[in-house]
Amino acid sequence: MVLKWMSLILLALLPVVAHASVYMWVDADGNTHFGDQPPAEVAPKKVKVAPPPVSNDASAKERQQRMQDFLSEQQKDREARQVDQAKAAEQAAKKADLCTRMRAQLKNMARISTFYGLDENGDRVYATEEENERLRKDFRDKVKQACG
Repeated sequence: MVLKWMSLILLALLPVVAHASVYMWVDADGNTHFGDQPPAEVAPKKVKVAPPPVSNDASAKERQQRMQDFLSEQQKDREARQVDQAKAAEQAAKKADLCTRMRAQLKNMARISTFYGLDENGDRVYATEEENERLRKDFRDKVKQACG
């Protein structure tokens, strides 16, 4: 993985290196030298260096295709992670909302002295003190389980 990234970085830097100036000069002994910075005491001659021809052979095309496939996979993975993160954030928001409502209902239950239900005629049937406590405890446990 690291090797792939290093290769990409080197490939990105190649155009910068290819545009560097090359100079040629002859020293006092008659020796010819080449470099990117000539000595100040010599009159250099700028040399035009042509980049090597681009190879479009099968192996180069195969490498390029593998690189494209790799980048496509990376993009798909990134998009899948973003979708998963969005879903997780939505679920967390729903859970937070549910917990807020449940805690508010729990506070409301603490203020109510007696709970009641309705019978088949629509009349109120009040719970006993033990049933009231059991209802509060059961809901407290439910809140604790759902919200921590």
